[in-house]
Amino acid sequence: MPFRSGSIASTDRSLIRRLSFFVAAALVSLVTAVRADDPPIGPTLIPFYTGNLSVSPFMIYWGTAQGPVNDLVTPERISLLKRISCFADCDYQSWALTESEHGKWDFSMYRKNAEALHAAGIGYIPFCWVHFAPKWYLDDPEFVPYQCVEHGEKLIQLSPWGPAFWSRCRAFYAAQHAAIGDQVDWMRVATPSDYGEIGYPAGMTSWLVPQKHAHAGYWCGDPFAREDFRTEMRKRFGTLSALNARWGSSFRAWADVTYPDVLDEKAAAVARKSGKATDRRRWLDFIEWYSGYWSRFVPRLCSLIRDYYPKQPLIVSVGYASELTKFGNDYSAVPKMAHRVGIALQTPGNVPYYALKRVSTACRFYNASYYTEPPGDVTANSEIARVFNDVSNGVQVFFDYPQNLDRVRGPLASYKQHMTGARPVVDVAIFHPTTEHRLACGADNFPKNAYMLAEIGRDLFDYDVIDEELISDGALARYRVLAYVAGNVAEASTLRKIAEWVRRGGVLVTAAMGSVETVEGDKHLWDTLLPDDLGGAGRNKPTGDGFRVSRVGNGLVIRADAQPDNSASMARIVARVAYHLSDIAPGFSNAPLVDAEPDSVVATLFPDRILYYNGTDKKITKHISLREEDWAKRAKRPERLSYDLTLAPHSMLAIMLLSQREFRPQVNNAPPSK
Repeated sequence: MPFRSGSIASTDRSLIRRLSFFVAAALVSLVTAVRADDPPIGPTLIPFYTGNLSVSPFMIYWGTAQGPVNDLVTPERISLLKRISCFADCDYQSWALTESEHGKWDFSMYRKNAEALHAAGIGYIPFCWVHFAPKWYLDDPEFVPYQCVEHGEKLIQLSPWGPAFWSRCRAFYAAQHAAIGDQVDWMRVATPSDYGEIGYPAGMTSWLVPQKHAHAGYWCGDPFAREDFRTEMRKRFGTLSALNARWGSSFRAWADVTYPDVLDEKAAAVARKSGKATDRRRWLDFIEWYSGYWSRFVPRLCSLIRDYYPKQPLIVSVGYASELTKFGNDYSAVPKMAHRVGIALQTPGNVPYYALKRVSTACRFYNASYYTEPPGDVTANSEIARVFNDVSNGVQVFFDYPQNLDRVRGPLASYKQHMTGARPVVDVAIFHPTTEHRLACGADNFPKNAYMLAEIGRDLFDYDVIDEELISDGALARYRVLAYVAGNVAEASTLRKIAEWVRRGGVLVTAAMGSVETVEGDKHLWDTLLPDDLGGAGRNKPTGDGFRVSRVGNGLVIRADAQPDNSASMARIVARVAYHLSDIAPGFSNAPLVDAEPDSVVATLFPDRILYYNGTDKKITKHISLREEDWAKRAKRPERLSYDLTLAPHSMLAIMLLSQREFRPQVNNAPPSK
């Protein structure tokens, strides 16, 4: 029987248990088909699934491939799925193929795939690319494509603002449900972007569908997008005079209201140079609308799909691993929306750790399901790195392409025990300056100073990434330490929240930032928190270690002498504050000292284990000395305080933590549990 589940809005733990049972039960009968010298990965604690079915017929249709068709379900494919322990396979369904002639629907190819998978006890998940229309529709008067604001050129992808998008989308899902609805186990929801991920066109799929004018840009040039912008601004500001006052504009009618100058992102450059609140607000309001459209669009699309698939879990992909404003991604707003709608997010894996944390932190805070997938073909060593990083971000479902899983079956059979869906234990956060980064148009994908601190610091400590929206919603309460090395312009509410958190007992670590001001140019909030001389005994006290310590309310401000871009110095200071704060300021607590050596071995603390990873090409032997006081008040603790670890290249080891009932102190130094 194929796997069936209820709504994905149920708790992640129960979903994992149900899926784990299915995977284990299915593999009991499937393992015998695999050669003895070629063992499968075996049952997994979180679900694995794969995809890329039916891509070649799509490419043949668009003339980007000649054939043969070699990505349908075959006995060989079934055997592969058994080896790599995937509970389901994903089929990339296309409107262009299913209605290649107007009014004539044909899902037979996809149904054959589904039936073959179900016959083998494997689930079926469609990924429905409705955004690339059939060729006959491109000449239909109702077709509204994406249009480039900068150049006026059009794509052959459907605009999400086009009125007919919804009727065409409903026609597709109605026809699909009639033809194949009984075969669908999960549903991957494709948005009208390159790969069906949340975000705007960037020219990434021109190898699949040839397009003449495809590039990263602002794709809101069609008249319906422009009208939506005017409507939303009117809802937000009420009167034209209020809008003009905010933007420093002189529009005489709502019909005249339009975008700021996006050609070469001129309006953002003007805002950065002038420093005027009106220039800043106009650009920021536009970007908030542009990225925020997905938080309105995705719920409507999911509601439409649930009219046909009310019980199947829905998954939406979050793409790009970048917050260039042209891409239109807000990695806090999307998880917040996903929780509200009850959908899972499938996000990029095998990308920098900061990019992972940018999404997983928000998923954790907003209680959104967090799945990952790689960008494509991944080497064996990179695959192991991805497993460690995904585990360290609390991955709950693991999507990968067959070849990636197949080439590392041996290591995955060993490391799958660490893939439990557990969230890491983290009390250090790095500030992601949303406002300043948007004014810089998302330069460098992520704020450079915050990103570099995070990437260099990862060898010393683990961290989360919190932005201004997360701070607004109360996320700071979860952390003991906040590292602030980027964001000379921020919302006043953000600076107030940080100040309140410090006064309640938080520890702010910052650099020689210079002035930090609100969007309106007010420096008072930051100066109140970080004056040159706070006065009083023991305040603003130099330590001789490259930083000064100030007591602010019940909390601390630790100000480094280093510049914000001195990432190595800042990383060392943050590590010291994380692990040795009680030495700097008696009475303050420390994070458990699991590893603070710059030796290329990275550690992650979980409720039941400490996981170490060597990502180098060399064997590394290291001594771990844990502190008794770090575990006194924790539910689980290590068997002993001293370990010698020998990590092979590109490998992991774990020190398991035990409950009081399990704990049996030992004096020997035997190898840790793996």
